[in-house]
Amino acid sequence: MIGWSLAAIGAIWGVVAFLVFRRFTDHAALRRVTRRLYAHLLEIRLFSDEPALVWKAQKALLVDNAHFLARIALPVLIMAVPFALLYAPLDSIYGSAPLEVGHSVIVTAQLSHELANDAQYSLEPPPGIVVETTAVRDFAGRQVSWRIRALGPMRGQLRLRLPDGDAARSIAAGERTLSPNRRRESTSGVAWIEVAYPRANVVIAGLSLPWLAWFLIVSTVSAGACFRQDFF
Repeated sequence: MIGWSLAAIGAIWGVVAFLVFRRFTDHAALRRVTRRLYAHLLEIRLFSDEPALVWKAQKALLVDNAHFLARIALPVLIMAVPFALLYAPLDSIYGSAPLEVGHSVIVTAQLSHELANDAQYSLEPPPGIVVETTAVRDFAGRQVSWRIRALGPMRGQLRLRLPDGDAARSIAAGERTLSPNRRRESTSGVAWIEVAYPRANVVIAGLSLPWLAWFLIVSTVSAGACFRQDFF
């Protein structure tokens, strides 16, 4: 389920990329540049025993590569903006696995104010999670950390008891039916609360790769299928 949902997102991204490139590029000019690139590559192969001709073809190849990059610069920049916004949530969903049962991890809360020497900071776990240490305070960094361990598969809320109020964030352990939220959740009085989830790959058709690799592969294939029919 997780793998195929990522594949669907990658395919949609490829189609969107194709539409952006089709709208913001000169098709005829792009075809001409592409054909010149192919021609220069053929020149290098056909005249491999003529250094002067090979050198001339290489220089022309570099020039036309620069022309090609210039013609696709605008759509690339346009696509870079939404990808920059999507990267963090996609990495949060597909780049992490729930806590492993029986393994310990660190929970860190970054407070938005200075820590008090005489204040109490405690962490209340949901069923299936045990807190193994008392609060470890970093006064310089304004952080409080605990070590927790998953006793079994679960999903719930960690609750932080703070002097000026409570805070909470989601937590998950066990099988990867759904990915946990790796992002640093923020709440009132707390800049962020982070659970150190383990990194994980995504499996599609029995092959395990990082989610970004699958995203690039699927989106490239999807966009390439559209480009082949429209540009060449």
